[in-house]
Amino acid sequence: MRDTRVRRGVRATTAAVTGLAAVAALAAVAVLGDQWAQSWTGAEQRAVAAGTRTVGVQPADVTLVCPPPVALPKGADVGDSQFDATPVPTTSRLGAVVLGGAEEGVRTTGLDGRSADPLAVGDAGAAQQADVTGTRVLRATPVADEPFRAAGTTASVTTQGDLRGLGAGSCAAPSTSLWLVGGGTEVGQTATLTVQNPSERPATVALDVYGPNGPVALGGSGTFTVAPHDQVTTRLESAAPEQDRLAVNVRASGARVTAALQTQAIDGLLPAGVDLLTPGATPRESFAVGAVLSRGEAVDDPHAPRLRVLVPGEADGTARVTVYGPSGPVVLRGADEVDLPAGVVTDVPLGGLPEGAYTVVVDADVPVVGAARSDQPGAQPDDSVVDGTPYDVAWSAGQPVAVTGAAGAAGAAGQLGVPGGVRTGVVLSALPAERGPDTDPTGGVPVTLRVYDASGAEIGSTEVDLTAGATASVALASVVDDGTVPAGVSVDRGDAKGGDVAVAWAAVLRADDGTGSAGTLVASVAPTAAVTTPGAVDVRAVDAG
Repeated sequence: MRDTRVRRGVRATTAAVTGLAAVAALAAVAVLGDQWAQSWTGAEQRAVAAGTRTVGVQPADVTLVCPPPVALPKGADVGDSQFDATPVPTTSRLGAVVLGGAEEGVRTTGLDGRSADPLAVGDAGAAQQADVTGTRVLRATPVADEPFRAAGTTASVTTQGDLRGLGAGSCAAPSTSLWLVGGGTEVGQTATLTVQNPSERPATVALDVYGPNGPVALGGSGTFTVAPHDQVTTRLESAAPEQDRLAVNVRASGARVTAALQTQAIDGLLPAGVDLLTPGATPRESFAVGAVLSRGEAVDDPHAPRLRVLVPGEADGTARVTVYGPSGPVVLRGADEVDLPAGVVTDVPLGGLPEGAYTVVVDADVPVVGAARSDQPGAQPDDSVVDGTPYDVAWSAGQPVAVTGAAGAAGAAGQLGVPGGVRTGVVLSALPAERGPDTDPTGGVPVTLRVYDASGAEIGSTEVDLTAGATASVALASVVDDGTVPAGVSVDRGDAKGGDVAVAWAAVLRADDGTGSAGTLVASVAPTAAVTTPGAVDVRAVDAG
């Protein structure tokens, strides 16, 4: 059973503080120094006057905003009833897990903070699985100096019609800058951006959209205000039409926001995939994309997986793409050096890979953002009046590549909420610190995967020895003995063996389309990183005049 548990009873007096709380504490000293200092003892006042004093601070709530469920854009369901765009309803579910947080107040709510639904609290954590019809917000409080592990995932399943597919995205913390990579706005494609403001203050939002020819001029639709506890939806096919490759930067001032991008495509009358894109890694020189799926497609197959990369700065760059699979590194011809023009969204084909699940690492000489796409074919219902093969798509967001500790020391490697109604597996990989084309990966690292149910109980665990430069896939159903439906999963890494390695992983969600073909609806979801907040903050007196 896990040592990290939901905390009962009185919270520790010396509590965790987020970066925002630290700033607030320092600002309070600057603006209200006299009033605050007068409430301290004489010894405390002398300590602050003499320099810096460590002060315990009540922990701030953590808010993770989940993407809205998949929905057909307004005005899209028109035409002959024989070709109904929505012949079946969409089913949307949320899976959430909180490990290492305070017990009281763990809940999901609407954007307005109302319609609260408490998470079930068990001996290992707090969890929830629920049907959803709109945006949900996961709210919890950290415990000082302990790993805080909260995550949620929204998944929508539609078995027929224009929305046929499985769209899934993780719940994200609000920020002032968010990057979403994927989708397009050519004829037959829609890209619906939703920006959410869970705070008490209005947010002024500016959009930067990039396409295959560089930055896209948005005009008046590029800036707008999001009211407190509200969300604003923008149809990018109207604001930035005829872009077959997209990357979007959402910038906010006045309040932190979250964002999600629903992508949908139709090939003539055939569904061509749906997904929910949530923010990936911010611009950096290295990122990893997990759970990239190959069916053994040929190099020139338009449905082969592909990598998408953008240099958001002003200087051109080059990148090296390294592909790790079940049998180790795979040589990708032409990826030893990829030219990346500044501001241009570039796709790198990943065709020619043997069937399997892969992790792709990008190392560039300039900061970059990126994601990868995998396609999954399906089948038409027996009574369909349309011939051809429908497809679903899975976009995998880029994640930071980080080695824990100087020698790849043990620690939490992230967690993920698991919605009901889907089959979930994880793709794990050990990424060597040295990834040169002439460097053979050595060593490895053990990881422990734990699974939780909707009551907050741990229902299974397994240890996997990862080999540096290779991937390993684990179905959650194989970890659970009694068939209980998983609601969350966490991964912890042990000490690296034989060299520095980073652990990267992502989940693959699958659902059936009702035609007898198993698992033809697919999505990939990146985990949420664990955080540990300090139990105190250093403050000092300043002259506010």
